[in-house]
Amino acid sequence: MSTTLRERRRQMLRDEILAAAQQFIAERGFAALVMDELAARVGISKPTLYNQFPTREDLLAAMIARLIRDLFAAAAIGEPGDRSPLEQLCDLLRASVVFQIQHHAAAFQLWLPEVAELLEKHPHSRDELLKAQARVMRLAAAAIESGEVAPDLQPVDVIRTFSSLLCFPFVGGRNLPPAADPEATAELVVRIFRQGLQVPARDQGVSLSLPESQ
Repeated sequence: MSTTLRERRRQMLRDEILAAAQQFIAERGFAALVMDELAARVGISKPTLYNQFPTREDLLAAMIARLIRDLFAAAAIGEPGDRSPLEQLCDLLRASVVFQIQHHAAAFQLWLPEVAELLEKHPHSRDELLKAQARVMRLAAAAIESGEVAPDLQPVDVIRTFSSLLCFPFVGGRNLPPAADPEATAELVVRIFRQGLQVPARDQGVSLSLPESQ
């Protein structure tokens, strides 16, 4: 269905506001986000901003919902291809970690109970979170069924591991230097994820002893 010029302009304005808000939060954190200051940064009036996003909560929910969609698109989840379920999960994890590092996502403070509760209660972000969780759950179940993941694990175990590793770039907080290479850090996270879910070599009947010298 085609969209009107007015609808396209409205979407462009929303995208501009969300991009500015994302940058604002990356610089100063969600707690410091002031709607009036955001309007000035975008170059629009306060009524225009509040017409698009009546509250900070609406703004954050829309931002996270768009982020989830963008990450699934970046990882090409659900698109035709020959990648296995575990490979798709790894691609999604890789894209998520790279985004976090490049956009200073620690400032979003998504792990804080009050922020997490806000996202779970807001209808916009809640729906996107539930859909994302369902997609990851299906991939996890398929990975177990195909033998890529150890059979003693459940899909919920895979999701919990996946979610825990999303915070990997920021473990240690300010006591650690920032990740200099987002791609290398993402590959490390993916390696830990993949190896942690697979059947241990000793359980596969693979000998770990060194070959005898000739």
